Amino acid sequence: MSRYERQIPIVGEEGQQRIMGARVGIAGCGGLGVNALTFLTEAGVSDFVLCDPDVPDISNLNRQFIYAAGDMRPKCVISAEWVLALNYTAMVDARSLKINAETASVFEGCTVVLDCLDNAESRLALGDWCAEHGVPLVHAGVSGNTGQIAVCVPGETPCLRCMIGTLADEERPSNLGANVAVVAGMQAAEAIRLIAGLPSNARGRLVTIDMGSWTTESADVSADPSCPRCAK
Repeated sequence: MSRYERQIPIVGEEGQQRIMGARVGIAGCGGLGVNALTFLTEAGVSDFVLCDPDVPDISNLNRQFIYAAGDMRPKCVISAEWVLALNYTAMVDARSLKINAETASVFEGCTVVLDCLDNAESRLALGDWCAEHGVPLVHAGVSGNTGQIAVCVPGETPCLRCMIGTLADEERPSNLGANVAVVAGMQAAEAIRLIAGLPSNARGRLVTIDMGSWTTESADVSADPSCPRCAK
């Protein structure tokens, strides 16, 4: 446990044991995903399900720091190797597939899932699956200087569809690597709080961060009365 002695005063010994025993799903191995994955591995998570259908592109390299120019293997495979380089005893289930209503079941058995996706269709399919199967979900998104976080806990908070609505995809969002890392760090911290059983004021709220002015907004979100999952 000496590896984690600097964080045990924050998460507690029982919390650290929970972190080390958690199975965490990462949906999307892009800028958010590789940063969050790194933070979680370093915190003691050693069992992951990684899901991403893509291979690295040269335009990814300003923020997706684990990839190298010319390495065209699936992102999930490279990400799995990265985890094992940080912790050779880790278990990683790497899946090169797109998340939809059928494939989201790859996260069956996860303690928590992180939404690090970059398209609305997959994001909402993941949110629906997590809500229906009782799996907590930590959502994050970044565009330019703006980031957002939402923590959805089935039975406690509205689902992701209620939290963020049906947002349209940006054709090619702008991203600064440092901004992505900030939001991924917040996302990973919320996942750690969930796993360790720590309180969080982010649950059930949509938190928006302006990294140009360093201001935040936190809005309580109510369930949509027409939502088939939340309005029961």
